[in-house]
Amino acid sequence: MLVFRAPATALTVLVLAAALFSGAAGQQPAPAAVFRPALDQIRSQTHLPILLPTKLPSNLRENDIKLAVGEIRKDGYFISLFFADPGSNANYAAGFGASSRVFRESTNTVLANGRAAIFRPISCGGSCAPANLWWEQNGVEYNIQVKLRSNMRESDQRRILVETANASVSAR
Repeated sequence: MLVFRAPATALTVLVLAAALFSGAAGQQPAPAAVFRPALDQIRSQTHLPILLPTKLPSNLRENDIKLAVGEIRKDGYFISLFFADPGSNANYAAGFGASSRVFRESTNTVLANGRAAIFRPISCGGSCAPANLWWEQNGVEYNIQVKLRSNMRESDQRRILVETANASVSAR
């Protein structure tokens, strides 16, 4: 009887392990939960693949974001994150967009998947514009912009945006 239990136990363990691994392997990573309201606004209205990060940029905490707004634009979409209801630029946290219009500019950084990207640091005049990163993927130009401290080192700005782009996954 012990001879039959061992194989049955081993078989049970193998079946359970296979179920666990196949479930984990079959799951696609999903964008951070903070994007859900904005995705609901744009998902059915855009033909472009939606790419969003699985986690927010390291300078932002999901609990601090109070509003996510999706907007359809002529050539694509844009999702804006706010610390509070819009009304002043001080409430803006970050934006994530895509466009069917791909601009060819010289690249100055590379993403983990080898894709060339264009990084622009914060620029300040009368007010400060967020740091930006653009890259082309399958004929679509994606953009991430994040409001960062104006005194942050450019290398840290680049690192934050590249990490965020590298964490981007399909939201379909």
